[in-house]
Amino acid sequence: MSTRIPLKVFAVAATLFAAASGLPSANAKTLISIGSCPVGCTAYTWAAGIADVINKNVQEVQATAEETKGYVANVKLMSKGEMEAGMANSLSAYSAFKAEGPFKGAKPGAVLSWLSIAPMAVHIITLKDGSVKSVGDLKGKRVGMGQPGGTSMLDAEALVEGLGLKPGQDFKDFRVRLGNMVDMLSDGNLDAAIWNGSFPLPPVIKLSAQHEVSLVPIPDDVYARVHAKFPPYFQMQIPAKTYNGIDTPTSTYGLGNVLVISASVPEDAVYEMTKAIMTNLGKLKDVHPAFGRVKKETVLNGFAAPLHPGALRYYREINVPGIEDFVKRTAGK
Repeated sequence: MSTRIPLKVFAVAATLFAAASGLPSANAKTLISIGSCPVGCTAYTWAAGIADVINKNVQEVQATAEETKGYVANVKLMSKGEMEAGMANSLSAYSAFKAEGPFKGAKPGAVLSWLSIAPMAVHIITLKDGSVKSVGDLKGKRVGMGQPGGTSMLDAEALVEGLGLKPGQDFKDFRVRLGNMVDMLSDGNLDAAIWNGSFPLPPVIKLSAQHEVSLVPIPDDVYARVHAKFPPYFQMQIPAKTYNGIDTPTSTYGLGNVLVISASVPEDAVYEMTKAIMTNLGKLKDVHPAFGRVKKETVLNGFAAPLHPGALRYYREINVPGIEDFVKRTAGK
């Protein structure tokens, strides 16, 4: 992660400068650092585009895209008050709000929902000539679970728990990143790989160019068990022809690639930033095509933690479908 000076230092310095120069301190900007991932990844592109739109449209805010180690790191930094906003998935956002799981010991309620950008689908990836045809077939097999510290590994653990399976006892688990899992599938060293990400996944496209690939559907009853424990998951389908040779939709569930915001950021600033993002989606689409699919019907997808009051005010203003039901559903969290 890049070295960063705490924003409080900048805020204090700005205030002192204003006092010394006779300028009104009210002109000082709200400084927002948006955590993403290593430079070059999709989340960094998203964060950079959002920061640019904010800086060009909200005079009272100065936003910066921050290179980090990824989603879990972003939310941990926010939970500790060291970052104001960040890219996350909706499960880590919910866990941080509740101060559970990887965020146990943090202050509950410090991280709030802001904007859902793109869905992430749980993939169970196999080869067509392999022995895994259904989720029940994972028992006794060699299964890739994602790398330690990654959010996909947490998703894989939630799935196998919903199946009633224990890693290391009911199947042999391998904790490696997606690229390695795809290579292991290709070499015959894995029977299945579990990964949660926005489709299409480039390593799976590569695999499907070399082998006949299958995606294992996740039944409704398995989803229901996982959802009961982890409310941010929602049912979805991976469309037909997303990957070469898979000509029917695959039933699964997933999360949202989401933007979250610290509860400490002023309401008016979040309102103006939300307005700037939502009224500049066309420009953001030029940064990354995912923004072309963002609309008021999708901004709540995957969220289970309450919205920041500034975002809520804007979403009510534009009549986001289901906004009042969402408020009621998350009010008791």
